[in-house]
Amino acid sequence: MSETTHKLTIKEKAGYALGDAAANIAWRGVATFLIVFYTDVFGLNPAAVGLLMLIARSSDGISDVVMGIIGDRTKSKY
Repeated sequence: MSETTHKLTIKEKAGYALGDAAANIAWRGVATFLIVFYTDVFGLNPAAVGLLMLIARSSDGISDVVMGIIGDRTKSKY
């Protein structure tokens, strides 16, 4: 198999960066709302909410790496 490489232009890099930035802004807005909701509506301790968010982000980071490894090692026509 021959591999072709393609060097990204500045315009392409900016396009990817802006798309990622938009997604991150949206997700950070949801996370901020959840923190306020959990503390003000549910009345949870802010430290407990922070720990909940830390555990959720950590488990997501670990599962992303594991799924990436599984995806890289999977040989399928699909």
